[in-house]
Amino acid sequence: MDQLKTGKFIAAFLIPEGIWQLVTVLGVCIVFLIPCFYALKLEVSVGAYRCKNCGHEIVPTYSEALWAMHRGTTRHLKCPKCNKRTWCKKVIKK
Repeated sequence: MDQLKTGKFIAAFLIPEGIWQLVTVLGVCIVFLIPCFYALKLEVSVGAYRCKNCGHEIVPTYSEALWAMHRGTTRHLKCPKCNKRTWCKKVIKK
């Protein structure tokens, strides 16, 4: 997170206003977001989520995980078995 702050500081105060400032801000945002999307891909590929209602283990697609609300190790997903949206806890299989 400090890299993003540093990049915004450089863009805001050290680069004169204009196209290069915009290019710097966009570049910093892209460099910051690439690892975030990669980390989400790793999270989806490891383990599953357990439905709070029926106990069914859900393996969401990348898109479902990307758009689902989350808090720590839980995601708000729709269970394919009981068809209810609930906060599903992450479970790691051995």
